[in-house]
Amino acid sequence: MQLGASFAAPAFERAFAQFVELYNVRPLRVLCSPDVLARFCAVYQRSSDVAHLHSNTARFQGVPLVAAIMAPGAIAFEGEVDEERMGDW
Repeated sequence: MQLGASFAAPAFERAFAQFVELYNVRPLRVLCSPDVLARFCAVYQRSSDVAHLHSNTARFQGVPLVAAIMAPGAIAFEGEVDEERMGDW
């Protein structure tokens, strides 16, 4: 999913909610391009300094966010999807 480097909190929350709605399960982790992780820290943790973060310390609703080699502005949700819980589509 593409958020862009200057997203606001509602955009991130909407992306998270869309994953949950589509797959009927919370993600296990969120992979973020470095600029998205920095922006997340600025928006939710009031600091854009991600250098102080250790593995799995950035979280959204208990789900860890981790830096990944991705296109700028991109995030990817990872999780175990149960086809029976997803519903009809």
